[in-house]
Amino acid sequence: MTRRRSLCTIVFVCVALLVGNTPTRAVGEDPSDAGVDGDHIFAGVSYASYELYERCEWVRPITIHQQGVSPSVITREWQGLTWSLYTCQRDDTSQFTWLPNISTEAIAESTHSVVRELIPMLTENFSPTPQRGVVKTPTWFWVNALLWKPVSVTARVPTPRGILAVTTTATPETLEFSPGDGIGDTVECDGPGLPWTSLLSAVAKSDCQYEYVVPSSVRSGGVFRARLDTVWKITWSTNFGASGQLPDVRLGGTHSMRIRELQAVVRR
Repeated sequence: MTRRRSLCTIVFVCVALLVGNTPTRAVGEDPSDAGVDGDHIFAGVSYASYELYERCEWVRPITIHQQGVSPSVITREWQGLTWSLYTCQRDDTSQFTWLPNISTEAIAESTHSVVRELIPMLTENFSPTPQRGVVKTPTWFWVNALLWKPVSVTARVPTPRGILAVTTTATPETLEFSPGDGIGDTVECDGPGLPWTSLLSAVAKSDCQYEYVVPSSVRSGGVFRARLDTVWKITWSTNFGASGQLPDVRLGGTHSMRIRELQAVVRR
């Protein structure tokens, strides 16, 4: 009985020291790549490289299942997640780190706001300009084609199986024009649209156009409140083969469309 009590005491002390002596940051690691709570390093989601953990062999410390140590010693609740304590064994060295129990889908969702910040605001163009529209004359709309390209961000998190990398990509899909006249439907067109020129309009037709049939003078204020949005499709994939889709992002602005009605005078 005395021997067993001594063994349990030693194991408890060892695990306590193991947790309590964790350094405040890992060697060669940017502190922004990991959360720190007192003396504990939490290797959470990072948008930088996790080279420090790429060659780790992750091993769980001794627990109650072997020596009667409470499992609560090597699991923690922090910032809404459950974390498990592991040792990163590499090159005859050992580093203690808390790894998060987080799903791939949750990591992907956390990147949604990050990739949204990378999406450029595209300048919206009209011909005729919003203040010089004419009924029964097509109004063309378009955005800068040079910025019509995907943007991506990659989140990384160490796991016992290796570094999990989740790449989330925002891809521009369509332009959506809501005319605001209460008559026509929203126009959806693929791509950034064609910039209007007098030469092009004579030989080509753009799918990104709308034709007003009544003047805006029928509305209070004399304008139609239109809106033009770029719809970005958000997808994600991982280096482990999983993939999925997140809610679309719509970015754009409202426009006051002043549409006039011109009367022709015929002389004989």
